[in-house]
Amino acid sequence: MRGVILAAGRGGRMGHYTDDVPKAFLEFDGRTLYDRQHALLEPHVDGTSVVLGYRHETVLDRYDPADPIVLGGWDRYENAASLLLALRRIDDDLLVINGDVLVDEREIGRLVGAFDAHDGHLNHVGCIPGVQDTETAIRWDDSGRVTAYGLIEGHQHAGFGIVSSDHRAAAIRILRERLHDWYPCVYPRTPTHPLLIPADRHLEINRPCDLERAHAWLASERIQCA
Repeated sequence: MRGVILAAGRGGRMGHYTDDVPKAFLEFDGRTLYDRQHALLEPHVDGTSVVLGYRHETVLDRYDPADPIVLGGWDRYENAASLLLALRRIDDDLLVINGDVLVDEREIGRLVGAFDAHDGHLNHVGCIPGVQDTETAIRWDDSGRVTAYGLIEGHQHAGFGIVSSDHRAAAIRILRERLHDWYPCVYPRTPTHPLLIPADRHLEINRPCDLERAHAWLASERIQCA
């Protein structure tokens, strides 16, 4: 299995914080978000790639990330294009995480364990319980298979998941036709099971105020994070 961090976008809601680097390379508490994500994935993968776009030259010069993949025209597409580029480059199961998400390391372990329990034949996606319709959400049927995604009533997509190599060709075909969509569109169109994770074991950094939230979250004794 390979890790993939999707970090091509700027993160415009961060304001001046992302004038020089994309959101995934903001530093807080002495480390970048990317560095923490890389450390989270490392125990579970044979290597991690990062998809870059905005200010990629600065990122490469300043941080020298492992195995960078550069998305040309990043500002013309949504992150479906980022995952498509990674799938075309890497012929393996992909453990994917959004570049603005932190997750308790125990939940990464649970996701990989659930994937392995199905012998790697099903995609798995992390979801936050509680039906809502204001964030990207996912629904599933009684058999546990994901059936819908979008700004719908459903469980919030937690920004990480596994795309099985069994469904790589189908995922490439789907994403190629949906470059202006968000990559979770692949989940209801290929065999995917959800993994519900506690809301307090997940943090998304979208605005400057979230950096202070991240500081408190990382300092909590209840959280295990790289």
